[in-house]
Amino acid sequence: MKMIRIKHNVAVIGVLAGLVWQVMSLSCLAQTAPSLPPGVQEVVKLAKAGLDEEVVLAHIRNAAAYYNLSVDQLIYLHDQGVSANEIKALMGSGGTAPPVNPGFTPAPAAVVPVPVPAAVPSAPVAVASPAPAPIVATTQLPKLSVFQVQLAPYGSWIDVVGYGLCWRPTVAATDPYWRPYCDQGYWAYTADGWFWQSDYPWGDIVFHYGRWFRSSLGWTWAPGYDWAPAWVCWRHAEGFCGWAPLPPGAVFKAGVGLWFGGRLAVDVDFGLSADRFTFVPYNRFWEHDLRGYLVPRDRTALIFGRSVVLNGYRLDHGHFIVEGLGRDRVAGLTHHEVRLEEPQIRYGFRPHEEMDRRNLHDDRKDRHDR
Repeated sequence: MKMIRIKHNVAVIGVLAGLVWQVMSLSCLAQTAPSLPPGVQEVVKLAKAGLDEEVVLAHIRNAAAYYNLSVDQLIYLHDQGVSANEIKALMGSGGTAPPVNPGFTPAPAAVVPVPVPAAVPSAPVAVASPAPAPIVATTQLPKLSVFQVQLAPYGSWIDVVGYGLCWRPTVAATDPYWRPYCDQGYWAYTADGWFWQSDYPWGDIVFHYGRWFRSSLGWTWAPGYDWAPAWVCWRHAEGFCGWAPLPPGAVFKAGVGLWFGGRLAVDVDFGLSADRFTFVPYNRFWEHDLRGYLVPRDRTALIFGRSVVLNGYRLDHGHFIVEGLGRDRVAGLTHHEVRLEEPQIRYGFRPHEEMDRRNLHDDRKDRHDR
C-alpha cells in the first residue's frame, strides 16, 4: 500500500511539473512579441505584404515619425522580415536621401510622444504614429509604386488571380453594402463631362484611374493610368438614372477612345448586370449623400430592365469626355440648373497635364505594370 501511495505522488508531481513547463513556455512565447507603436506595426504589415523596400521606405518618410526601439523590438522586426534599411529609417538614421517619388510632397504630420507600454520597461520613450498623411496633388505621371504608397494607409493591397496586384479600401471590407461612386461624394458637371467629386482622401485616385470589380472579397480596385472624370457606364429610365463602375475589360486607348470586346465602346453595356448599378430618382441626383435615396435592391432589376445606355463618351483634343446623360437632359429632368464647375483635385494627380503627356505615347495601355 505504501508503494502505491509513493507511485501516486510521483505521478501527481509529474503532472504538476508538466503544467508548470507549459505555463513557462507560453510566457516565453508572449515575450517574443514585444509591444510596438502603431506606426511600426504598419511597417510590419507592409513588409509582410511583400511590398518593395523602396515603397516601405517612402511610407516611413511620408509618416515623418521616428522611434527609439529596444533590443527586443529590433530582434522582433528582423524576424518579421523588416529590412535593415527600413529599421534604420524607423529610427531616423536612414540618411537624407530624397523621397522615392519627387513629385509627391505630403503635408507635415504631427508627432506626439507617448510612454512606452509597461510590457517593455527597458525601452526608451517612443513616438506615436501620426494619422495617414494626406495625398497631395501632383503633376507626376501615375504609376503603381506611387499608388501603393498613397493608398496603403486607407486599405489593403492584395494579389487577385487574373488581375494582379489590386487594392481594397478598408470601408469596403467593413461595410458589405459599400460600393464605388455612391457615398462620400456627388456629381458635378465639368468641361470633361460628369465628374465624381469624392470626399474620401483617396477618391481622386481610385474614382478617376483604374477599374473596379466585385468578387468574393467585395469591391476591389485594379490600378490603371488613364484619367477620366469618372469611369462609369450610365443608364436612363423613366424617372430614374443609374451608373456602374466600368469593369477591367474596358480599356482606354490614347487617341482612339474606350474599347471593349475588341471594338470601340460608345453606348455599350460592358456586360454589367443590374446588381452593379446604383439607381436614384432624378429629383435626388444632386444629393451629396446618395445612400439615403438609392432604389431598393428588389426594385433595381425592374428599373434596369426598362433602362437604356447613355454613356456619351467622346474624345476632344485627346481628352476623354463623359457626357453621360447629357447636360440639358439632366437639367430638364431634375429641374435644376447645371452649372459648369471646376473639378477639385485635392489629393490626386493634375489630370490634363498628365493626359497631354500620355497622348504622346499611344502604345501605352490602361493596365498596371506587373
